[in-house]
Parts: sequence; structure tokens; C-alpha cells
Amino acid sequence: MTDPANLVEYANPGHYDLENPDFEPDGPFIMALAQELGGAVLELGCGTGRVTIPLAQNGVQIVGVDVVPGMVELARQKSVGLPIEWIVADARDFHLGRKFKLIFESGSVFHHMLTREDQEAYLARVREHLADDGRMVVNLFFPHPHRLASSKAEEDWFSVQRPDGSMVKVSGFDHYDELRQVRTETAHRRWVDANEETIEERIAPLSLRYVFPQEMETLLHYNGFEVVERYGGPDRSPLTNESSALIYVCRKR
Repeated sequence: MTDPANLVEYANPGHYDLENPDFEPDGPFIMALAQELGGAVLELGCGTGRVTIPLAQNGVQIVGVDVVPGMVELARQKSVGLPIEWIVADARDFHLGRKFKLIFESGSVFHHMLTREDQEAYLARVREHLADDGRMVVNLFFPHPHRLASSKAEEDWFSVQRPDGSMVKVSGFDHYDELRQVRTETAHRRWVDANEETIEERIAPLSLRYVFPQEMETLLHYNGFEVVERYGGPDRSPLTNESSALIYVCRKR
């Protein structure tokens, strides 16, 4: 099961929403695909409903699955009146007893699969729940060298303003384990007052496994999938060496 230490990043769902408020850029891509395919949709790693809720508001029949209970609870509170089914479950170990025309993830869920066994368990659950004429979408970061470099010192990342006017300054450092292909991002969040004095500090490590294009396509092939389309971003741009993402649209083979 999921290591709780690797979920600390998601311990504050309300603050997670402040840092991740946008339906863009991947939402419109998923929306178009869901409407094209028709039928029921399953989102893995739905979080607080950043993509799930707008899809439902536009008539998509959708189920959201996430391993963090607090994220799912906030998603429920935000979606009162919408016909969304929210489920707390691990993407590697769930059985819903039904099929979906589209299964996707938009929260780097596959990056959270830190071993080959994790990756194959994830893909097995997708195959179990994917309709024969359905599609799976996996959205990954392109493993450019700058993403796989370790930090020499703590770096400033970004700041977020809270509803009460206070600021949260986010900084951190990265460590990349070449042997495991795992990058651990350690975020330091500091709540500061008007005088720039730190009121509170929280530290959250997050480990993500990076996957290379040929490696991913091999994993998909030997776990029963055929790549139908691949893109370098949610704008459906071609996959090139300069792409920011690896997006695979697959079907069962």
C-alpha cells in the first residue's frame, strides 16, 4: 500500500487547492476526449476535484478515486448536488466491478508508482476497469536532464496568498536517485506575517519516479496496452525532445 510518508504533501487539502486552482491546461484535453468517447469516466488521483468537478458540470458521468481521505472529503464538500461518485482507494488495489470508456490521471499518479511492481499493479487495475473500446490516458513529466538534477542548496519556488491575506512562501530542494529513477522534492512552506516573520513552517517530502519514453512504451506494451496517440502536451502538440510532457492515449490490445 501507499507509504504515508509520501502523502504528507497532500495533508492540507485546502492549501493544496490554493496552489493548484486551475482546470487548465489538461482539463480541456480530457473534456474533449470524454465527450468524444461518451460513457462513464474514471479519474485516478482525483484529489479535491480540480478536473473531476468541471467535467461533471459539463455532463460527464464520472467517478473520482484518490488515496487521501481528506482530499476526497473536500472534493465531496465542493461538489454537493453533482452526480459524482467519490471513492477512497489506492490506484494499485481497487475493484469496482464495472467498466469505463475513459480512465485518466491528471495528478502525476503514475509518477507515484515508485517500483515496477507498483507500475504494473496500476496498469492491471486500469485493464480490469477499461471497456474494450475504451481509452486510458497517462500524463507524465518529460524527463529532461534539468528535472533530474539534485539541488545544491534550498531554492525559492513560489508564493501563495491565503484568503486571510497571509502569505505562504514555498522553497525546497531536490534529490535525484539515478539508480531508482526517483526524484524526491522536499518542500518547505513558511507562513509569514506582514513583517515577513515566519509564523509556521511545514516540511513535506514527495518522491516521484520518472519514466523515459521508450521505457514507458515498453511497460504499456507488455502490460496489454497499445499506444493510439502520443503528445508532448495537453494541446496535442507532437512529442519531441523539447516537449514538457509525455501524454499517452492507449487502448487494450
